[in-house]
Amino acid sequence: MRIPKSFLLRGTALSTVLILALGASQDGAAEILRIKVRGYSTQYFGYARQDNLGSGEFSGLDVKSDTEIYFTGDTILDNGISIGINIQLEGNSSSDQIDESYLTVSGKFGQVIVGSENSAMYKLHTAPDGLGFGLNSGDNVEWAVFEGIGGTAGAFRGPFAATMVEPGRVNDANRMTYLTPRVAGFQFGASYVPDSAEDNNSQADRNRSLHDGATFAIQYSRAFDDASFEASAGYGFMQSGDSSGLADPTSYNFGLSVGVGAWTLGGAYAYAADDTHVGDMTGYTAGLKYFSKPWSFGVAAFLGERDGSTSANLGGCGPLKATYDTIQIETSYELGAGATMLGVLGHSSLDDESGIGDDSDSIYVVGGLRLTF
Repeated sequence: MRIPKSFLLRGTALSTVLILALGASQDGAAEILRIKVRGYSTQYFGYARQDNLGSGEFSGLDVKSDTEIYFTGDTILDNGISIGINIQLEGNSSSDQIDESYLTVSGKFGQVIVGSENSAMYKLHTAPDGLGFGLNSGDNVEWAVFEGIGGTAGAFRGPFAATMVEPGRVNDANRMTYLTPRVAGFQFGASYVPDSAEDNNSQADRNRSLHDGATFAIQYSRAFDDASFEASAGYGFMQSGDSSGLADPTSYNFGLSVGVGAWTLGGAYAYAADDTHVGDMTGYTAGLKYFSKPWSFGVAAFLGERDGSTSANLGGCGPLKATYDTIQIETSYELGAGATMLGVLGHSSLDDESGIGDDSDSIYVVGGLRLTF
C-alpha cells in the first residue's frame, strides 16, 4: 500500500494551521513552562514453574522491577492554546532508556501530538484493564520462557500477546498524531508515521526500511447513571522498503467494554498481516473486573497465534509458528494514596505449530507493591 499524496498534503496543511494558531498570541504574557515529576515504581516478587525446555532450568523465585519517571509540563498561551511536554525515563536499565518523548498542542480543535509516542490506533483502543502486570501488553511474557518456540517476537505491539498493537510493530517512533475533541461520545484519531526508527533522527532509507505509514482510530464512550459503554476500532499500515519486495504490514484492532455498577466486562481483538519478521498474527482477549474500594478482583484471558517466519519454520533461526494462551486471576488492594498491593495467579501455554520446536507451560504466582507519584 502506498500512502496517498493527499494524506501528506493534509499533514502539511495541519502543521501550517498550527503554526498560524500558535503565532496568534500577541503579548507573550504566558508563564514559562514548569516541569512536574510524576511516575510509578512497581516491584514484583513471585514464583514461576516452567516445564519442558530441555536442559534449561527456568523455575524458581524471582524479583522483577517496572519503574518509569515522567517529566511533564504545559504552558497556556494568550489565545488559550496549551503546549505541553512529556518525557518518560525508564527506571531500570533498558535499550530504550527514554521510553517516550513528545510535545502536545491542545485547544478547542483537539490535540496534536508530535514526537516519540504511540499512535492513534493504540491510544484510542478499548481493552480490558489489568490489575497486576499487563496481560494485554506483553508484560506477562517476563514470567514465561519462549525458547521452545523461537522467542517472543510479536508479543510486544503485536497480536501474539497484545491487542494494543501498531502496524509492523513500530513502537514509539517519531510521528504526528491528531485527536479530535470528543463530540456526542465519539472521538477520532489519525497518525502519520514517517519511518520505524525509534530514538533515531537519521534519515530513513525508503528503499530498505519501513516508511510512510498511517493509523486511524475511532472510539465511542458514554456513561449512563451507574453504567458505562465504550467501543473502538483501529486500522494502520506501514510501507515496506520500496526495493525489498515485501508486502506492506497492516494491523486492525477492535474493542468493547461494558460496565454496570462495580462490574466491568471487556473484550478486544487484533489482527496483523504481513509482519516483516513474524508473518500474520491474531489475538483475542477478554476480562471481567469487580471494583469495590479498596479491593479489586478480576479474571482475564488472552489467546494469541502467529505464523512465524518462513525461514524459521523451515529449520532456521527465528520465531516459529506457535500459539500463546494465558489466563490470569488478578487482585489489587489500595493501601493508601498512591500505594497499591497487587497479586496475580497465572497459567500460560506455549504450543509449537511448526513441528520443529517444543511446547511448554508456565505457572506463576506473583505479588507486587506499586507506588505512584
